[in-house]
Amino acid sequence: MGAQLRERVPDVLTPDEASELGSEIGYRDWDEPLIARLVDLVQAAVPALTAPPAYCRVERRPEGHPWHHDVGAKGHMAWCRYTAGCVLTPREAYSGGGFYFRDQPDVASHHYCDLVFYDDAPENEHTVARHRGDRRVLLMFFTGADEGLDV
Repeated sequence: MGAQLRERVPDVLTPDEASELGSEIGYRDWDEPLIARLVDLVQAAVPALTAPPAYCRVERRPEGHPWHHDVGAKGHMAWCRYTAGCVLTPREAYSGGGFYFRDQPDVASHHYCDLVFYDDAPENEHTVARHRGDRRVLLMFFTGADEGLDV
């Protein structure tokens, strides 16, 4: 991938839709109507694919995530070209839990009901801070049509 991609699309879900999506932790299906709608938004901007090994899931991870790229610390997700996420719980439901890009370490994103997506550019290294309470997020990891995978 050449240039860095980093986008935020506000208000892609209503609070009720976010609550519905966040009601179950774990892997989800790409064809669920709410998820499919978010996939369409990503695919309107980039050549993201949902064919395996791409996956999506709802996560609640109080310990957060250390600084990383979404290809995985040991390269176990080398196929990941695009990532999208949407926080599904309102800010008052948790403390901490900010999402940060390495080049903006003092700018916490909580993107409740907003879709954030970015590519695998080195500049998109990121972290999620520890949190208390109930922070749930939809995470989507895509392969890319521009990478020549046989999918």
